[in-house]
Amino acid sequence: MLTSAARVCLVLVVCLIAGWAVAQPLVRVLLDERPAAVLVPFDGPHRGSIDGSAFTTPFALTWPVSAVDGRLMVDGHEVGRQLDLVVDDGFVRYAGRAYRGVLRLVARGDSVLVINVVDLESYLRGVVPAEMQASWPLDALRAQAVAARTYVLARRSPAAPYDVCATSDSQVYRGLRVEHRRSDQAVADTAGQVLTYGGTFARTYYHADSGGVIASSAEVWGASIPYLSAFQDVTSNGPHSTWEVRLEPGVIGAHLSAAGFHVGSVHQVRVLATSESGRIARLEVIGNGGSVVLGASDARAQARAWGLKSTLFHMVGDLVFRGGGWGHGVGMSQYGAHALAVAGYGYGQILGFYYPETQLQRLTTVAAR
Repeated sequence: MLTSAARVCLVLVVCLIAGWAVAQPLVRVLLDERPAAVLVPFDGPHRGSIDGSAFTTPFALTWPVSAVDGRLMVDGHEVGRQLDLVVDDGFVRYAGRAYRGVLRLVARGDSVLVINVVDLESYLRGVVPAEMQASWPLDALRAQAVAARTYVLARRSPAAPYDVCATSDSQVYRGLRVEHRRSDQAVADTAGQVLTYGGTFARTYYHADSGGVIASSAEVWGASIPYLSAFQDVTSNGPHSTWEVRLEPGVIGAHLSAAGFHVGSVHQVRVLATSESGRIARLEVIGNGGSVVLGASDARAQARAWGLKSTLFHMVGDLVFRGGGWGHGVGMSQYGAHALAVAGYGYGQILGFYYPETQLQRLTTVAAR
Protein backbone atom coordinates (compact mmCIF):
# COMPACT_ATOMS: atom_id res chain seq x y z
CA MET A 1 0.00 0.00 0.00
CA LEU A 2 2.81 2.44 0.81
CA THR A 3 4.40 4.01 -2.26
CA SER A 4 7.95 4.57 -1.06
CA ALA A 5 10.28 2.51 1.07
CA ALA A 6 11.78 5.73 2.35
CA ARG A 7 8.43 6.58 3.88
CA VAL A 8 7.99 3.34 5.77
CA CYS A 9 11.53 2.83 7.08
CA LEU A 10 11.41 5.23 10.00
CA VAL A 11 13.75 4.53 12.91
CA LEU A 12 12.83 5.38 16.48
CA VAL A 13 15.77 7.19 18.03
CA VAL A 14 16.04 7.97 21.72
CA CYS A 15 18.06 11.14 22.05
CA LEU A 16 19.27 13.73 24.51
CA ILE A 17 18.98 17.36 23.46
CA ALA A 18 21.78 19.08 25.35
CA GLY A 19 21.45 22.37 27.16
CA TRP A 20 17.73 22.11 27.93
CA ALA A 21 16.32 22.09 31.44
CA VAL A 22 14.73 18.92 32.78
CA ALA A 23 11.02 19.73 32.93
CA GLN A 24 7.94 19.28 30.84
CA PRO A 25 7.33 22.29 28.58
CA LEU A 26 4.31 24.49 29.10
CA VAL A 27 1.95 25.42 26.29
CA ARG A 28 0.05 28.73 26.25
CA VAL A 29 -3.27 28.23 24.45
CA LEU A 30 -5.42 31.21 23.48
CA LEU A 31 -9.00 30.32 24.39
CA ASP A 32 -10.59 33.69 23.67
CA GLU A 33 -9.99 37.38 23.07
CA ARG A 34 -12.69 39.56 24.55
CA PRO A 35 -13.17 43.32 24.10
CA ALA A 36 -15.71 43.22 26.92
CA ALA A 37 -15.50 42.04 30.53
CA VAL A 38 -14.56 38.41 31.18
CA LEU A 39 -16.15 36.53 34.08
CA VAL A 40 -14.05 33.76 35.63
CA PRO A 41 -15.82 31.72 38.36
CA PHE A 42 -14.18 29.75 41.19
CA ASP A 43 -16.38 27.72 43.51
CA GLY A 44 -13.81 27.44 46.30
CA PRO A 45 -10.33 28.48 47.49
CA HIS A 46 -7.83 29.34 44.79
CA ARG A 47 -4.59 31.17 44.24
CA GLY A 48 -2.75 33.10 41.60
CA SER A 49 -0.48 36.00 40.81
CA ILE A 50 -0.72 39.52 39.44
CA ASP A 51 2.31 40.43 37.33
CA GLY A 52 4.27 37.81 39.27
CA SER A 53 3.12 38.80 42.78
CA ALA A 54 1.47 35.75 44.39
CA PHE A 55 -1.74 35.72 46.38
CA THR A 56 -4.22 33.19 47.80
CA THR A 57 -7.88 33.48 48.73
CA PRO A 58 -10.07 31.08 50.75
CA PHE A 59 -13.22 32.41 49.10
CA ALA A 60 -15.35 31.29 46.19
CA LEU A 61 -15.21 34.23 43.77
CA THR A 62 -16.21 35.23 40.28
CA TRP A 63 -13.56 37.50 38.81
CA PRO A 64 -14.93 40.30 36.57
CA VAL A 65 -11.94 41.27 34.42
CA SER A 66 -11.72 43.86 31.64
CA ALA A 67 -8.87 45.78 29.98
CA VAL A 68 -8.18 49.45 29.34
CA ASP A 69 -5.07 50.69 27.51
CA GLY A 70 -3.13 47.50 28.14
CA ARG A 71 -4.00 47.23 31.85
CA LEU A 72 -6.32 44.75 33.52
CA MET A 73 -9.24 46.03 35.55
CA VAL A 74 -10.88 43.86 38.22
CA ASP A 75 -14.27 45.14 39.28
CA GLY A 76 -13.25 48.58 38.01
CA HIS A 77 -9.86 48.70 39.75
CA GLU A 78 -6.58 48.55 37.85
CA VAL A 79 -4.47 45.57 38.93
CA GLY A 80 -1.73 45.09 36.33
CA ARG A 81 -1.09 43.52 32.96
CA GLN A 82 -1.30 39.79 33.68
CA LEU A 83 -3.44 37.78 36.10
CA ASP A 84 -2.87 34.05 36.64
CA LEU A 85 -5.49 31.94 38.44
CA VAL A 86 -5.29 28.29 39.51
CA VAL A 87 -6.74 25.80 41.97
CA ASP A 88 -4.65 23.27 43.90
CA ASP A 89 -7.10 20.40 43.58
CA GLY A 90 -9.36 20.75 40.57
CA PHE A 91 -9.64 22.55 37.27
CA VAL A 92 -10.01 26.09 36.05
CA ARG A 93 -13.14 26.94 34.09
CA TYR A 94 -13.92 29.34 31.31
CA ALA A 95 -17.07 29.68 29.17
CA GLY A 96 -18.51 26.45 30.57
CA ARG A 97 -15.42 24.31 29.88
CA ALA A 98 -12.92 22.90 32.35
CA TYR A 99 -9.17 22.98 31.75
CA ARG A 100 -6.10 21.63 33.45
CA GLY A 101 -3.37 24.04 34.47
CA VAL A 102 -3.56 27.81 34.87
CA LEU A 103 -6.01 30.34 33.48
CA ARG A 104 -4.09 33.45 32.44
CA LEU A 105 -5.70 36.78 31.63
CA VAL A 106 -3.55 39.26 29.71
CA ALA A 107 -4.41 42.82 28.70
CA ARG A 108 -3.84 43.71 25.05
CA GLY A 109 -5.10 47.19 24.38
CA ASP A 110 -8.74 47.20 25.44
CA SER A 111 -9.11 43.44 25.04
CA VAL A 112 -8.56 40.57 27.45
CA LEU A 113 -6.67 37.53 26.18
CA VAL A 114 -7.90 34.37 27.93
CA ILE A 115 -5.06 31.84 27.90
CA ASN A 116 -4.75 28.34 29.32
CA VAL A 117 -1.19 27.60 30.45
CA VAL A 118 -0.89 23.83 30.62
CA ASP A 119 1.82 21.21 30.49
CA LEU A 120 2.41 19.66 27.08
CA GLU A 121 1.10 16.15 27.72
CA SER A 122 -2.06 17.42 29.43
CA TYR A 123 -2.60 19.76 26.48
CA LEU A 124 -2.43 16.80 24.10
CA ARG A 125 -5.13 14.98 26.07
CA GLY A 126 -7.49 17.79 25.00
CA VAL A 127 -6.20 17.92 21.41
CA VAL A 128 -5.94 14.33 20.14
CA PRO A 129 -9.63 13.37 20.66
CA ALA A 130 -10.71 16.79 19.34
CA GLU A 131 -8.72 16.26 16.15
CA MET A 132 -9.29 12.53 15.64
CA GLN A 133 -12.08 10.21 16.79
CA ALA A 134 -11.01 8.37 19.95
CA SER A 135 -12.59 5.17 18.60
CA TRP A 136 -10.07 5.01 15.74
CA PRO A 137 -7.18 2.49 15.75
CA LEU A 138 -4.55 3.21 18.38
CA ASP A 139 -1.76 3.58 15.85
CA ALA A 140 -3.68 6.33 14.07
CA LEU A 141 -4.18 8.05 17.44
CA ARG A 142 -0.49 7.60 18.28
CA ALA A 143 0.51 9.18 14.96
CA GLN A 144 -1.87 12.06 15.73
CA ALA A 145 -0.35 12.49 19.20
CA VAL A 146 3.20 12.73 17.81
CA ALA A 147 2.15 15.11 15.04
CA ALA A 148 0.22 17.34 17.47
CA ARG A 149 3.08 17.32 20.01
CA THR A 150 5.63 18.28 17.37
CA TYR A 151 3.33 20.91 15.86
CA VAL A 152 2.94 22.84 19.10
CA LEU A 153 6.63 22.60 20.06
CA ALA A 154 7.57 24.07 16.68
CA ARG A 155 5.11 26.92 17.27
CA ARG A 156 6.17 27.99 20.76
CA SER A 157 7.25 31.63 20.79
CA PRO A 158 8.43 33.17 24.09
CA ALA A 159 8.10 36.72 22.73
CA ALA A 160 4.40 36.29 21.96
CA PRO A 161 1.64 36.26 24.61
CA TYR A 162 0.53 32.77 23.52
CA ASP A 163 1.81 29.87 21.42
CA VAL A 164 -1.31 28.49 19.74
CA CYS A 165 -5.03 29.11 19.68
CA ALA A 166 -7.66 26.50 20.54
CA THR A 167 -9.27 26.40 17.08
CA SER A 168 -8.45 24.82 13.73
CA ASP A 169 -6.36 27.91 12.96
CA SER A 170 -3.75 26.05 15.05
CA GLN A 171 -5.07 22.71 16.25
CA VAL A 172 -8.37 22.10 18.00
CA TYR A 173 -8.16 21.97 21.81
CA ARG A 174 -11.24 21.42 23.97
CA GLY A 175 -9.79 20.74 27.40
CA LEU A 176 -11.08 18.24 29.92
CA ARG A 177 -14.46 17.63 28.31
CA VAL A 178 -13.14 15.60 25.37
CA GLU A 179 -10.49 13.53 27.18
CA HIS A 180 -10.90 9.81 26.49
CA ARG A 181 -9.09 6.75 27.78
CA ARG A 182 -8.03 5.61 24.28
CA SER A 183 -6.59 8.95 23.21
CA ASP A 184 -5.03 9.29 26.68
CA GLN A 185 -3.35 5.94 26.04
CA ALA A 186 -2.04 7.14 22.67
CA VAL A 187 -0.58 10.24 24.31
CA ALA A 188 1.00 8.16 27.09
CA ASP A 189 2.33 5.53 24.66
CA THR A 190 4.17 8.23 22.69
CA ALA A 191 5.14 10.48 25.62
CA GLY A 192 7.91 12.86 24.63
CA GLN A 193 8.15 11.59 21.05
CA VAL A 194 8.50 14.19 18.29
CA LEU A 195 9.52 14.44 14.66
CA THR A 196 12.66 16.41 13.80
CA TYR A 197 14.40 17.48 10.63
CA GLY A 198 17.88 18.97 10.52
CA GLY A 199 18.06 19.14 14.32
CA THR A 200 14.85 21.15 14.78
CA PHE A 201 11.19 20.28 15.26
CA ALA A 202 9.49 19.40 11.99
CA ARG A 203 6.50 21.39 10.76
CA THR A 204 3.95 18.62 11.17
CA TYR A 205 0.93 20.06 9.37
CA TYR A 206 -2.03 17.74 9.00
CA HIS A 207 -5.56 17.80 7.65
CA ALA A 208 -8.70 15.66 7.58
CA ASP A 209 -8.55 14.08 4.11
CA SER A 210 -6.24 14.62 1.14
CA GLY A 211 -8.75 13.52 -1.48
CA GLY A 212 -6.15 11.04 -2.69
CA VAL A 213 -3.24 13.41 -3.32
CA ILE A 214 -1.03 15.07 -0.70
CA ALA A 215 -0.18 18.72 -1.44
CA SER A 216 3.25 20.28 -1.06
CA SER A 217 3.94 23.18 1.27
CA ALA A 218 5.28 25.11 -1.74
CA GLU A 219 2.03 25.01 -3.70
CA VAL A 220 -0.15 25.86 -0.69
CA TRP A 221 1.95 28.40 1.23
CA GLY A 222 4.80 29.24 -1.17
CA ALA A 223 7.54 27.80 1.06
CA SER A 224 9.27 24.60 0.01
CA ILE A 225 9.92 22.18 2.89
CA PRO A 226 11.68 18.93 1.89
CA TYR A 227 9.49 16.60 3.94
CA LEU A 228 6.23 18.31 2.90
CA SER A 229 6.14 17.33 -0.75
CA ALA A 230 3.29 16.33 -3.07
CA PHE A 231 2.64 12.61 -3.63
CA GLN A 232 -0.13 10.09 -4.18
CA ASP A 233 -1.90 9.27 -0.92
CA VAL A 234 -3.40 5.96 0.12
CA THR A 235 -7.08 5.37 -0.57
CA SER A 236 -9.05 6.28 2.54
CA ASN A 237 -12.69 5.91 1.46
CA GLY A 238 -13.55 8.48 4.12
CA PRO A 239 -16.75 10.55 4.13
CA HIS A 240 -14.90 13.53 2.62
CA SER A 241 -12.88 11.68 -0.03
CA THR A 242 -15.29 12.86 -2.74
CA TRP A 243 -17.98 15.52 -2.69
CA GLU A 244 -20.10 17.69 -4.97
CA VAL A 245 -21.54 21.12 -4.18
CA ARG A 246 -23.70 23.53 -6.12
CA LEU A 247 -23.30 27.11 -4.91
CA GLU A 248 -25.79 29.91 -5.23
CA PRO A 249 -24.63 32.99 -7.18
CA GLY A 250 -25.39 35.21 -4.20
CA VAL A 251 -23.08 33.26 -1.89
CA ILE A 252 -20.12 33.59 -4.25
CA GLY A 253 -20.83 37.23 -5.08
CA ALA A 254 -21.21 38.29 -1.44
CA HIS A 255 -17.89 36.80 -0.39
CA LEU A 256 -16.10 38.23 -3.43
CA SER A 257 -17.49 41.70 -2.70
CA ALA A 258 -16.41 41.45 0.93
CA ALA A 259 -12.86 40.74 -0.31
CA GLY A 260 -12.93 43.70 -2.71
CA PHE A 261 -13.76 41.81 -5.92
CA HIS A 262 -16.92 43.20 -7.53
CA VAL A 263 -18.29 41.23 -10.46
CA GLY A 264 -22.02 41.56 -9.93
CA SER A 265 -24.28 38.54 -10.09
CA VAL A 266 -22.06 35.47 -10.61
CA HIS A 267 -23.03 33.03 -13.35
CA GLN A 268 -19.85 31.01 -13.97
CA VAL A 269 -16.66 29.81 -12.27
CA ARG A 270 -13.79 28.46 -14.38
CA VAL A 271 -10.63 26.64 -13.33
CA LEU A 272 -7.73 28.16 -15.29
CA ALA A 273 -4.75 26.33 -13.72
CA THR A 274 -3.97 23.68 -11.14
CA SER A 275 -0.96 22.96 -8.93
CA GLU A 276 1.27 19.88 -8.91
CA SER A 277 -1.22 18.00 -6.72
CA GLY A 278 -4.19 19.09 -8.82
CA ARG A 279 -5.40 21.84 -6.51
CA ILE A 280 -6.59 25.19 -7.75
CA ALA A 281 -3.82 27.58 -8.77
CA ARG A 282 -5.91 30.08 -10.76
CA LEU A 283 -9.66 30.58 -10.82
CA GLU A 284 -11.85 32.89 -12.92
CA VAL A 285 -15.21 34.10 -11.62
CA ILE A 286 -17.55 35.66 -14.17
CA GLY A 287 -20.54 37.85 -13.35
CA ASN A 288 -22.86 40.29 -15.08
CA GLY A 289 -20.69 43.15 -13.85
CA GLY A 290 -17.33 41.78 -15.02
CA SER A 291 -14.91 39.02 -14.13
CA VAL A 292 -11.95 38.47 -11.84
CA VAL A 293 -9.02 36.04 -12.00
CA LEU A 294 -7.97 34.81 -8.57
CA GLY A 295 -4.45 33.56 -7.88
CA ALA A 296 -3.82 30.56 -5.64
CA SER A 297 -3.94 32.46 -2.35
CA ASP A 298 -7.16 34.37 -3.13
CA ALA A 299 -8.72 31.25 -4.67
CA ARG A 300 -8.04 29.28 -1.47
CA ALA A 301 -9.47 32.04 0.69
CA GLN A 302 -12.61 32.29 -1.45
CA ALA A 303 -13.08 28.51 -1.62
CA ARG A 304 -12.99 28.39 2.17
CA ALA A 305 -15.41 31.33 2.43
CA TRP A 306 -17.78 29.64 -0.02
CA GLY A 307 -17.84 26.56 2.20
CA LEU A 308 -15.90 24.20 -0.08
CA LYS A 309 -14.00 21.49 1.79
CA SER A 310 -10.79 21.82 -0.23
CA THR A 311 -9.31 23.34 -3.38
CA LEU A 312 -8.95 19.92 -4.99
CA PHE A 313 -11.93 20.30 -7.32
CA HIS A 314 -13.06 20.78 -10.92
CA MET A 315 -16.23 22.26 -12.39
CA VAL A 316 -18.99 19.99 -13.69
CA GLY A 317 -21.37 22.88 -14.31
CA ASP A 318 -21.17 26.67 -14.25
CA LEU A 319 -21.52 26.72 -10.45
CA VAL A 320 -21.21 23.01 -9.60
CA PHE A 321 -17.98 21.95 -7.88
CA ARG A 322 -16.87 18.30 -7.75
CA GLY A 323 -13.92 17.66 -5.51
CA GLY A 324 -12.16 15.54 -2.95
CA GLY A 325 -10.71 15.86 0.51
CA TRP A 326 -11.09 18.28 3.38
CA GLY A 327 -8.44 20.78 4.39
CA HIS A 328 -5.24 22.18 2.91
CA GLY A 329 -3.86 18.76 1.99
CA VAL A 330 -0.33 19.28 3.38
CA GLY A 331 1.31 16.67 5.61
CA MET A 332 -0.64 13.89 7.28
CA SER A 333 -4.13 12.99 6.13
CA GLN A 334 -6.06 11.88 9.20
CA TYR A 335 -8.32 9.58 7.21
CA GLY A 336 -5.23 8.28 5.44
CA ALA A 337 -3.64 7.54 8.81
CA HIS A 338 -6.82 5.69 9.74
CA ALA A 339 -6.63 3.58 6.57
CA LEU A 340 -2.97 2.74 7.17
CA ALA A 341 -3.61 1.78 10.79
CA VAL A 342 -6.51 -0.46 9.76
CA ALA A 343 -4.15 -2.11 7.24
CA GLY A 344 -1.74 -2.93 10.08
CA TYR A 345 0.89 -0.22 9.81
CA GLY A 346 2.38 1.15 13.04
CA TYR A 347 2.40 4.81 13.96
CA GLY A 348 6.10 5.16 13.11
CA GLN A 349 5.42 3.88 9.61
CA ILE A 350 2.42 6.20 9.25
CA LEU A 351 4.50 9.21 10.28
CA GLY A 352 7.33 8.12 7.98
CA PHE A 353 4.91 7.92 5.06
CA TYR A 354 3.51 11.42 5.56
CA TYR A 355 6.71 13.16 6.75
CA PRO A 356 9.52 11.48 4.78
CA GLU A 357 13.13 12.27 5.78
CA THR A 358 12.12 13.27 9.31
CA GLN A 359 13.34 11.44 12.42
CA LEU A 360 11.15 10.18 15.23
CA GLN A 361 12.91 11.05 18.47
CA ARG A 362 12.19 10.85 22.18
CA LEU A 363 13.01 13.93 24.22
CA THR A 364 14.61 12.94 27.49
CA THR A 365 15.13 16.58 28.41
CA VAL A 366 12.95 19.40 27.20
CA ALA A 367 12.87 23.17 27.50
CA ALA A 368 10.84 24.59 30.36
CA ARG A 369 9.23 28.00 30.34
